[in-house]
Amino acid sequence: MAHNGESGFQRSESTLIALENFWRVPLPVSFRRLYHEYQSPYLAPCDFFTAEAIVRGAGRAYGLVPQFLPFGRAVDESGLYGFYVTPENETDSLPIILWDEEELFFQPVASDFTSFLRICLLTGRYETEEQLDDCEQMADTEAAALVARLNLGRELTTDSIPRNDTELRERIARIDAHEASCLCHLGCMRRAGGNEERALDYYHRATEVAPWFGDSYYLVADIYRERGNLARAVQGYWAVAQRLLPLCTRTWLWDLGYEHPEADIYEVAADGLAQHESEADESMKASPLWGAVVDRDPYDPECREEVGRILLEQNDVRGAEREFLNALSLCGMERGRQPERLYEALIHLYEREGRKRDVELSRFDRALLRAVT
Repeated sequence: MAHNGESGFQRSESTLIALENFWRVPLPVSFRRLYHEYQSPYLAPCDFFTAEAIVRGAGRAYGLVPQFLPFGRAVDESGLYGFYVTPENETDSLPIILWDEEELFFQPVASDFTSFLRICLLTGRYETEEQLDDCEQMADTEAAALVARLNLGRELTTDSIPRNDTELRERIARIDAHEASCLCHLGCMRRAGGNEERALDYYHRATEVAPWFGDSYYLVADIYRERGNLARAVQGYWAVAQRLLPLCTRTWLWDLGYEHPEADIYEVAADGLAQHESEADESMKASPLWGAVVDRDPYDPECREEVGRILLEQNDVRGAEREFLNALSLCGMERGRQPERLYEALIHLYEREGRKRDVELSRFDRALLRAVT
């Protein structure tokens, strides 16, 4: 639904200011423009929440990573789209990630909001190709009006529709050269075609543009494992271990060959560290994280909390935050004292670091009703 007149603009601006105050992050220009134009934006595959609903906390959940700022639901999927905001990126372009509510992992989908809108337009056309008689029909849709209003580029509604997933990913890469998931998929395609060096180029690029995403480090490691360079593979596995658990996906998401195990990326990386421990350097083995990942159960929330407290005593604040968030993601939907204790630890850590945004969002999430299992 579109806004009407100056009064509509003023109402939407007031709500967007409230949203900025809630999220404590400057809204991208294209995000503000979208919500000035539409009260209830819809652009397959994203059904956007209203700005008023976001201010009330739509999409937020007890136990979810506080740095995830959801703004819409994935159409025909069990998932949420949102910004991922960390101290490293809160002043730059905000990456867009998808929270898979069934598989319980985050996946990058765009490096900024304008690219996300453009990718939605392309993906939406591709997924509904059979429902369209021709490209001109698309010009009469609400999506075409949105393209014009937001100045996204008319070619998105008139260019030919990708013929297959390969073409779709190549087109997405042209829209957003910093989209990590697409880079990883393109790398897998090159690897399947026998061009491992080109695959490594894509994987390394993905680690650069989304250093918080665990899968790209694993994909690098897997090439070196296959080559027999186990020392280099272990470095990649260790990089995975230093990412957040919910920011690692599953091996079946990538084309890794018939004999590759279908498992959590994090689990396979942890197994790789255990199998090739002799290739690890002493700094890895000296870390409290090594014991949690290799010698104990990496999915034990109490173990991860314990490591977090050890790291905090060692003044490794980022490591402690990672482990408290890991523990929270593993137990946040359960009864008991631990989730509440983890929120307290995170809030204390964020207060110590002067991270007011994370303090307030953690407090908001802690007050939400939790699911009972």
